[in-house]
Amino acid sequence: MADLEPTPLSRTRLFEALCAVVRRAERTATPCALFLVSVNTLGAINAYLGNEIGDELIAEAGRLLASTLGPNDMIGRYSSNMYAIVVDPCADGALRGVGEGLMQVVRNSAIPTSAGPLAASVSIGAVEVPRHARTGTEALQNALLALELAKQRPAGAFIVYESAMRDDLALNRGQLAATSVIGALEDKRIVLVLQPIVSAATRKVALFEGLVRLVRPDGAMVTAAEFIEDAEKLGLAPLIDRRALELGLGLLDRHPGLRLAINISSLTAGDATWTATLRKATDSRRDIAERLTVEMTETAMIHDFDAAKAFFDLLRGIGCRIAIDDFGAGYSSFRHLKSLNVDMLKIDGALVENLKDDSRGRALVKSMIEMGDALGLETVAEWVGDEEAAAFLKAAGVTYLQGYLFGEPAAADELTRAGVL
Repeated sequence: MADLEPTPLSRTRLFEALCAVVRRAERTATPCALFLVSVNTLGAINAYLGNEIGDELIAEAGRLLASTLGPNDMIGRYSSNMYAIVVDPCADGALRGVGEGLMQVVRNSAIPTSAGPLAASVSIGAVEVPRHARTGTEALQNALLALELAKQRPAGAFIVYESAMRDDLALNRGQLAATSVIGALEDKRIVLVLQPIVSAATRKVALFEGLVRLVRPDGAMVTAAEFIEDAEKLGLAPLIDRRALELGLGLLDRHPGLRLAINISSLTAGDATWTATLRKATDSRRDIAERLTVEMTETAMIHDFDAAKAFFDLLRGIGCRIAIDDFGAGYSSFRHLKSLNVDMLKIDGALVENLKDDSRGRALVKSMIEMGDALGLETVAEWVGDEEAAAFLKAAGVTYLQGYLFGEPAAADELTRAGVL
């Protein structure tokens, strides 16, 4: 047990610290590791004992996990029932021992709660850095893949990421994704969380992006990045987009001051049901349409440019604003941009994430901002995680900033209680 337990970090600070550790590990070839630790059986505890007891269990499990770490290691709450732990350094061969220690400290403890001591176990996915990840985002993605495999095994599994796992997951995750997404849609477990997009000039919230989340039966919240690609391959993306639209329209109706952006897949551009839902809600409420921004990724737009252009024209007629998301992830849209009737470019977060250490990236992002300005378009820099990047982007003339530096995604009810909505 460490003499001094690491102080738990917020998700924002943990991600910033992870990115810094990954950069240092890459530069010095000193291995470190990221562990994603999911507390099991939370759904049953919430159902039988209540959410407050479940929250107590998770908090106590976090304290137990922190007690095993060294003073240079870091721990933070990644999601409702998941902790992210950065072990730095983590020498070759030590990773598995650390993971097994994390599992044992929870499994072997009677966890105190208001309902009495409870037993718990954890599932863990881990990734070695820089061997299997060279950015903070890649480390999270690979650790999540390992955790997904761990959760498919009996409770209490520990999986270390290896490159071959992507092939293993491809064999069975399609069926898992279909079952998971359809069940979530039927049970109303597809939800929106809101992340602020702030003015670069004033730091005041200008609008929110509605981000899709899937709530698992055990209460864990899954980001769209973990299931949307499979959902698109299975033709389920329009169903998710319809649900997101219904939720977004409801928020715009209940909060007259809210401006909201939602994402759609390329498949939704031809979905008559999605369009009919939008028209029905906005025919007598033009203000709702005017406060709604619809985002389509650059890569999706390139895939069927003519369909995207026709869809954008239709949205414009209804009164919505239009944004191209992940701009810079592709390339052929540069020559098409002048033909599109859009309002906003959202610069791909992968270009923004490491601006501090990437002079070429700064030049590219600056040129995108200047191009947007020349075309009369607003620009948004995504994944802004530190003040240095924010200052550079503001000086470069970006219109808006988005990222954990300005707020984590949160439920509308939480924002309402906090007086933000």
